[in-house]
Amino acid sequence: MPRLLIVDDDPFLLRALQRLFAAHGYYCATAMTAGRATAAVAEEASGPGFDLIILDVGLPDADGFSLCRSLRSHTTAPLLFLTARSLSSDKIGGLDAGADDYVTKPFDPPELLARARSLIRRADEYSQPAATTDLLTVGDLVVAVGSREVRRQGVSLHLTCREFELLHLLARHPNTALATDWILESVWGYGTDLGVKALTVCVQRLREKIEVDPKRPRLLVTIRGFGYKLCTGGSRPLDETRAAGGE
Repeated sequence: MPRLLIVDDDPFLLRALQRLFAAHGYYCATAMTAGRATAAVAEEASGPGFDLIILDVGLPDADGFSLCRSLRSHTTAPLLFLTARSLSSDKIGGLDAGADDYVTKPFDPPELLARARSLIRRADEYSQPAATTDLLTVGDLVVAVGSREVRRQGVSLHLTCREFELLHLLARHPNTALATDWILESVWGYGTDLGVKALTVCVQRLREKIEVDPKRPRLLVTIRGFGYKLCTGGSRPLDETRAAGGE
């Protein structure tokens, strides 16, 4: 049974969401404040954990963006914003804070259920041991598929679920330009305008973790007007980079 944590300060909406997800076989814990949500995630740390966290932006004790950043440092569970904040800047802010998806109110219940299933399914797929090669090596990156661990020059990198999925997809096709639409369909499951923004933000965050100089990427490069490519020969050792004056 998938385990959800729903965070919203509207008790009527919380009950409605509980009924919606419970009717489709989900266990739902709820929280009306950021503090209670943080405590709930901490309580689950030694247990099965949550499979998905749905949270609002407007909370009485903290904004949802800050909560998202905090939760992201403590859990790899997918995070989905469900909020009335519909401005493009809000959506980008939510994705930049570490969310995997962003749905605005009023929402279509079947679509929300579909997005929840997609997030949980993809997280579950990537948590399973690889059926073939467990280790993928691209340049100085080593991607351990079964354990969902990524190392760069022996140093473990902490990637979110989406970041890992994106890197895994690119690593399976090294030195190959992948189209934006195909990446969105493979990693997000859809190709909306929000998806393009989500991909852009995800690429930026991933570069900050795998590149020596994220502003001048050598590993994860942009193919203008088409998509992205992961280059096997795109990085140099950290000590060599420093000796070259940072580039």
